[in-house]
Amino acid sequence: MILPLILLLALAQENPQPHLPAKQLDDIATILAHDEGWPLGDPAYSLDPMIPDQDNGFDSIGIYRSRHLVRMYSIDRTTGQIVDFMRGCVVFRFKDLQRFEQDVRARTHAPALTDDQLAAKSGCRSLTLIDSHWVK
Repeated sequence: MILPLILLLALAQENPQPHLPAKQLDDIATILAHDEGWPLGDPAYSLDPMIPDQDNGFDSIGIYRSRHLVRMYSIDRTTGQIVDFMRGCVVFRFKDLQRFEQDVRARTHAPALTDDQLAAKSGCRSLTLIDSHWVK
């Protein structure tokens, strides 16, 4: 199990995928925020792209409330799968984003990662599933 994961991660680093366009990153974050229930219409909330020091294969954007990070969406550019590895090690699976993930995998010819593989890639021990509106 470990050897295939190491091989997969090595191949992903050899063939890094281009970054998502800023508008697409913002659009995906807006959809996810709505799906979860974050009140982006409230002026206290904002979206801001996050640029890591080193490319980790993810494009990330944060939701901020009064300039404090409350959620981070990190999109794996090879699979389209979306996690938050800063605020709770979660994976997002909403039906309205399945097409996006499928389009990314069709473009990259990559299979979806298992939850264990995605957790390892994002630096988490495990991932908790979020697939419904929960923010009150």
